[in-house]
Amino acid sequence: MKNKFLKDTIYVVETNIDDMSPVVYETVFEKLYKAGALEVFLTPVQMKKTRPGILLTALIPKNKLEKIAEAVLRETTSFGIRYYEAKRLKLIRESKKQNGIKINKGYIGRELIKVSQEYADCLRAASKKRSPLKDIL
Repeated sequence: MKNKFLKDTIYVVETNIDDMSPVVYETVFEKLYKAGALEVFLTPVQMKKTRPGILLTALIPKNKLEKIAEAVLRETTSFGIRYYEAKRLKLIRESKKQNGIKINKGYIGRELIKVSQEYADCLRAASKKRSPLKDIL
């Protein structure tokens, strides 16, 4: 029987930050994606002395750990990171271009359960056709 899901293992990299200007995060995200991060996100947290802070998290391929660590430590006020392994189950995927827009399909085994358009392609098509994005989506 064919596998129902794709499986892989990644690292979760994180650090707490309570002393950095919020305007810096845009650059941090850009550098992390450029270094190979799969996803980057921020979570509000409460830190020592009840200070508000941010938990910066990046999901990364295991072979990108040093590059990501360097980006976090260069681009943020953090003095260290935490990382740990995380196992993932993912939908089996298939992608095709249709009218210049990438269409992603997700399967559990052979059962199609999701279809979505690539946002960036839809945005380009809407601009090119001078149509509202919602009409393209």
